[in-house]
Amino acid sequence: MERLFVTPPVEPHEMDVLLVGLTDHLGEMQALIDSAGYRQAGVLVQRRPSPDPRYFVGKGKLEEMKAKVKELGVNAVIFAGTLRPNQHYHLEKALGVQCFDRLRVILEIFTQRAHSREAQLQTELAMLQYEIPILREWIHSAAQGERPGFMAGGEYRVEAFYETVKRKMNKVRRELAAVSRERALRRDQRQGRGFFHVGIAGYANAGKSSLFNVLSGETVLVDSRLFTTLSTTTRALQHVKGRVLLTDTVGLVSDVPLWLVEAFHSTLEEIYVADLVLLLVDASESGSEIEMKVRVAETTLLSGMDATRVQPILTKADAADEGRIDRCTELIQSSAFQRPPLVLSTTTGRGLPELHDFLAREFRYPLEVTVRLTQTDASGAFLNWLHRATEVLSTSYSDGFVEVHLRCRERDLLRIESQASIVAGPTPT
Repeated sequence: MERLFVTPPVEPHEMDVLLVGLTDHLGEMQALIDSAGYRQAGVLVQRRPSPDPRYFVGKGKLEEMKAKVKELGVNAVIFAGTLRPNQHYHLEKALGVQCFDRLRVILEIFTQRAHSREAQLQTELAMLQYEIPILREWIHSAAQGERPGFMAGGEYRVEAFYETVKRKMNKVRRELAAVSRERALRRDQRQGRGFFHVGIAGYANAGKSSLFNVLSGETVLVDSRLFTTLSTTTRALQHVKGRVLLTDTVGLVSDVPLWLVEAFHSTLEEIYVADLVLLLVDASESGSEIEMKVRVAETTLLSGMDATRVQPILTKADAADEGRIDRCTELIQSSAFQRPPLVLSTTTGRGLPELHDFLAREFRYPLEVTVRLTQTDASGAFLNWLHRATEVLSTSYSDGFVEVHLRCRERDLLRIESQASIVAGPTPT
């Protein structure tokens, strides 16, 4: 889709940028710029409590910014904050280069990392929703008689383009709804076959893909850059007896509008419907960072699921001393999450045996029962279902009967009782 820029867009690997902020705390923005593949040519800071309503910075700093843009020859100016549509319009007009805010940089990263069809659709919808308010601002300015070179093409039929964007959004939403229905169907089939589902969640770069690889034996891409994973990947959990599936998901993000969360709903729903969510928190970060990210996780996860289904895990324990780990533990225990955190390092292996033991206990079938079947063709089909949907401990044959000792879920007990004679049980395991 064409972008709403005064100047034509530049490829990320060719883009030099100037970073502008209102405080000295620009670490996250610098990490986002690096993840997007931009080259940071300079930094400009104006310390003020809130953005200027027209230019984000004051008029004096705007003149300094113009000089910096010319001196450094940058392709874009990136603002560490959120630009309102009118600010975006006035800044691009004044500076003559592309102007991005924090959310736009995140969306550019998403665009670069979206490889699956679902991720591409979600990212396209998010980008369209981001650009609609900017488009309205351009239309409003055009209606006032200004002709600022909309989309680098002079006068442009903006109303027709606006309608095209809205039709495109509706088409993408329909395609995402179809993807969501297919995912729900696969999920129902897995549940019917006796599978449990574990989701891995956490802030960007918390170590989700590393843990996914260790637990599943997979080799999904692990990268220190933010938002390496945009598509969900589901694999069987290794070294745990039972049918347990593990899903790696997109990282959580702070300070994002509701429409961005909704654009990625089909991915997030894999977390909301999981039997258990492993919430990863990077123990090597500062207490303020961890506190902020735990709040983000509370807001995102607990709006769609119960806190009892979330198991916090402190990751990267090899990069944190015991004092910091203790402080992180206290911080999580004071949050809305109810389970005490596990401590883990995929680098040294610390905590991995304990995590495997925890998962084995968590997904052991809760009921133990012994059933007797008459040996018929129908009982053969039912016996096959028992092996697929339950944990069969032993099977014995005698005098035209089959006796099966098994563990099962509560939701499967009614079907078992209707098709077999209960010899012993059910008893809790």
